[in-house]
Amino acid sequence: MPSQSTANRLPRHLAWAWLVVHILCLVALGWLVRDGLPADTRLTAMLPEDRQAPLVERASAKLGTGFEDRFVVLLAADDLSRATPALAEALDEVPALVETLIWRDTDLLDADPRKALDAYRYRLLTPAIREAIDADGGMSLVAPALKTLFSPSAQPEPIRDPFGLLDAWLETRTQSRIAPRDGRLGVTIDGQRYDLVIGELAASPYAPEAQTRLTRALTDFQTAHPDATLLRSGLIFHAAAGAEQAKREISTIGLGALLGLIAVLLCVFRSARVLLALLLPLGSGLLLALTATLALFGSLHLLTLAFGASLIGIAIDYALHLQSHRAIAGRGFRLRPLLPGLALGLASSLVAYLAQTLTPLPGLRQMAVFAALGLVGAWVSVVLWLPRLRLPVSPATARLAQRWESMTRTPWRPTPGWVGVVAVVLLALCVWRLQSDDSLRLLNSSPTALLEQERLVQRHFGNDTGTHYLLVRGDDEDDLLTRLEALHAPLESLRRDGVIAGHTDLADSVPPPARQKADLDRVERLYREPLDTLFARAGLPETLAERARTRLDDTPVLDVDTWLDTPLGESQQRLWLGETDDGDVAATVVLRGVEDGAGEPPLRALADATPGVTYVDRIERLSGLLGELRTHIAEWLALGLVLLSLGLGLRYRRRTWRVLLPPLGATLIVLASFAVAGVPLNVFSQLGLLLVLGIGLDAGIFNAEHPRQAAAWLAISLSTLTSLLAFGLLAFSATPALHYLGLTCLIGLAAVWALVYLLRPGPRGAPE
Repeated sequence: MPSQSTANRLPRHLAWAWLVVHILCLVALGWLVRDGLPADTRLTAMLPEDRQAPLVERASAKLGTGFEDRFVVLLAADDLSRATPALAEALDEVPALVETLIWRDTDLLDADPRKALDAYRYRLLTPAIREAIDADGGMSLVAPALKTLFSPSAQPEPIRDPFGLLDAWLETRTQSRIAPRDGRLGVTIDGQRYDLVIGELAASPYAPEAQTRLTRALTDFQTAHPDATLLRSGLIFHAAAGAEQAKREISTIGLGALLGLIAVLLCVFRSARVLLALLLPLGSGLLLALTATLALFGSLHLLTLAFGASLIGIAIDYALHLQSHRAIAGRGFRLRPLLPGLALGLASSLVAYLAQTLTPLPGLRQMAVFAALGLVGAWVSVVLWLPRLRLPVSPATARLAQRWESMTRTPWRPTPGWVGVVAVVLLALCVWRLQSDDSLRLLNSSPTALLEQERLVQRHFGNDTGTHYLLVRGDDEDDLLTRLEALHAPLESLRRDGVIAGHTDLADSVPPPARQKADLDRVERLYREPLDTLFARAGLPETLAERARTRLDDTPVLDVDTWLDTPLGESQQRLWLGETDDGDVAATVVLRGVEDGAGEPPLRALADATPGVTYVDRIERLSGLLGELRTHIAEWLALGLVLLSLGLGLRYRRRTWRVLLPPLGATLIVLASFAVAGVPLNVFSQLGLLLVLGIGLDAGIFNAEHPRQAAAWLAISLSTLTSLLAFGLLAFSATPALHYLGLTCLIGLAAVWALVYLLRPGPRGAPE
C-alpha cells in the first residue's frame, strides 16, 4: 500500500513542480524582456560567423539608415503655390511625426561651406579647371575670372581666390535635379512640375502610430485637394501598406480561422472549459521555448518566432489525442495506454528538430532548440496537467467519434507496391519541374502602385537606397582614396554604356593626397603669369598678387574626417566605414540606376578585377542567404528523417512504411503539386513542410498505435482540420510569405488526412 500511495502522489508532485517551473520561467522572461524583446531581424545572423560578412552588414545598415528615416512626397496640382504650403502645414501639424520638413529653398540653406573649406581651396580643382591649366597654364581662365571680378551679382575674392576655384568646385558638389521655383523645391517629370516635400521622421517607420498619422494626413489632404496628385517614396509607406494588409487579413482570414477553430472544437467537445484546456499546453510550450531560447542565445530571430508558430499545429496534437480518448472512455480513461503513442510522437519530432542542432548555422540551431523545448513543454503539460483537470465529458463526443469512424471506412487500401510506383512518379515530377526562388522581390507585399511610385521618385529625384554598391578597402586612408579614384574611369565608362545612371563616392569630394598635391602644383602655375595678367587687366596693384601667392604656403591636405564635418560632407557620412576589425579602412561607392540582371555582370567583373573591391547587391545577397537557409534546413531534416526511420523500424518492423507514408507522402504531394503548378519552393513553403511532417508523423504513429479506435481517428481528423484552419487558410493571404506557408499547409495537411484515411486498418479479421 505505501508503494501504491507513493505512485499516486508522484504525478501530483510532478504537476506542482511543473507549475513552479512555469512561475520561474515567467519571472525569468520578464527579466529578459525588461527592455523589450531582443529580436534580431538580420538574415545573416542565421549563418555561421565566417559567412556573416560583418563589414558588408555594417555597410548595408549604414547605407539604409537615411532611407529608413526619410520619406519623400512629390506633389502635382493646379495651384502649387497654395497646395504645397497646405501639404507642408498638414504634415507639420501631425504630433510626433516629423523631425524636419524640407520644402522651401531656404530649408536647404546650410552653413556656408566656404568657411569650412577655405584653407583647402587650392587643393580642390574641377576637371575643367585642371584641363585648362594643363593646356595653357591657365591663361584661358583669365577672361572668366575678370568677368566675375566686376560682376555686380558675384562675390569676388581677389586675394583669397581670384579665379573662383572654390566656388567652381562647390558648384560641382551641389548639382541636383531639384530646381527651386517661387521659393519652393521641385522637379520636372515628363514636362509636369512636381513640388517636393522631404520629411525626416521623429519615430521609427515601423511604429504603427507614425504610419497611421502619416497615412491619415495625406488622405485628408487628398480629400481636401481632389486635383492633387501625390507620389510617395520611403520605407514608412511600404511598412504602412504591409500593416494595413495585415489588419485586413486578421479581420478576415484570421478571424475566420479563429471562429472556425472555436466552432469545430465546441461542436466536438461541447464545452468552453475543454477549449481553454486545449490551449493550455500551447501557452506552456511557447513560454518554456521563449524563455530558454532568450537565455541561451541572448536574442530571438524573427524567423525563429515565425517558425515557432508551427508548434501550435504539432503541440495541440497531444492535447487533442488525450481529450478525444477521455471523451470516449469517460470515467474509465487511463493515461497509460496513450503514453507510448504520445512519447513516440514527441520523440519523432525531437529527432527531426534536434538533428538541426548539429549544424554549423547558429540560426538553425536556435530554431531547433526553440521547437524542441516548445514541444517538450507542451507534451509535459498534457501529461501532467490535463489528466488532473476536471473537464466535462459530453456523450455527444463519443457518438460523433463512432459515427465518423463508420462513415470513413475505405474499401481499398494501398499496398507497398502501389505506394512505390506513385512515389517514383511524384519524384520524377519534382526532379523534372520543381524550381526554387528565394528572391526577396518575390516576397515583396507592397502594392504595385506604390512600387511604381517608389521607382519613379527614385529615378527622377536622383536619390538612391544603397541597394547596389561597391565595398572598397585600403591599407590606410591614402590607399583607400587612391583606389576609389581609380574606379572613376571604369564607372564613367559603365555610365556611358547605360549600365548605371551614376555613382557617389568619397574620392570625388576628398581627392587622394597625391591628387591634391598635383592640383596645388597646378594652382602655383596658375598664380604666375595668368594671375599677373588678371590683376593687370583689372587694374589691381601688383602687391595684391604677391599677397594672393603667399596664401598658397602651408596649404593643408583635406582628409575624410574634415570633409565629413562640413555641411556638404554630412550627407556622405554613410559612405565612410572607417577602420575595420582587420586594421584596414573601408568605404562604399553607391551605384544608381543599376538594372537588375543585365547591369550586374559588368559590375561583378569590375569588382573581381580590382583588388580590395567587392560588389554588393543587398537584395540578391539576402535572397542568397534565404536560399542557403532553405537548403540547410532540407539537408538536416533529411538526416533527421533517416535516423527517425531507423528508430521507428525497431518498433513497427514491417509496418514502418505505414507510419512514414503520411508525412513523407504528403511532402511529396506538396512538392509535386508545386512542380505541376509552377509554384517555386522557398524558405517559407519549407517552414510549412516542417509543420506537415510533424503532424503527419503524429498521425502515422497514432494510427499505428491505436488501430480501429474511433478516438484516435477523431483526434487525427481534428488535428489536421484545426491546423488547416490555423495555417491552411493563409494560402488566401495577399502577403507572399504567409501565402506560401499557407499553400504548403493546405495541400500537405489535406494529403496527410487522405493518406491516413487510406491506411486505416479494416474491421477486425480483415486483411491488412
